[in-house]
Amino acid sequence: MMRNVLDRRLALGVALAACLPCASCRHKPSPVPPDSAPSASSAPVDRLAPDELAVGTSEIWGLTLPRRMHVEHQFPELAYAIGPVTADALANYVRDRVIVSHVEIGAGRTIFPNARIKGGPPDHFYELDVIPEPNGTRLQIQDLTPVKVVPGLSDEERWRQAGLTPQGRPLDMKKFE
Repeated sequence: MMRNVLDRRLALGVALAACLPCASCRHKPSPVPPDSAPSASSAPVDRLAPDELAVGTSEIWGLTLPRRMHVEHQFPELAYAIGPVTADALANYVRDRVIVSHVEIGAGRTIFPNARIKGGPPDHFYELDVIPEPNGTRLQIQDLTPVKVVPGLSDEERWRQAGLTPQGRPLDMKKFE
């Protein structure tokens, strides 16, 4: 009987010794080629960065507004857009879409003075103001492009071209109603 116990222990020891080298081996994954490895610097094409605004369909003078903003009012030389976005996100959105020498950042607004809109007319200059409001942000765009003067006109002809008399009164009162 003692011999049976010793034989079993010996068989168990041999089996354990045979399995030990197999347990220490691990399957190593094949290395990924360097050109197909994802890099930390490349962002997915179909994703927005945190606090980045998506491009919408509304437009003011060549500037496409972000998706959640809409045109509130638009006049010949002034336009307003409003939406539930943060002022920082809108300022970064505008910064990518205008050509400007400097940006004025203040406590109450961010101003892009004498800016050209990349998708707009190249000879027009604008001032874009990003103004935070309680329920979102307002974008004010003012066209600063000076009126082109036609050479060779008299003062009276210039007044008439503007729709006014030389005294500054309207030529047609129905136009101003």
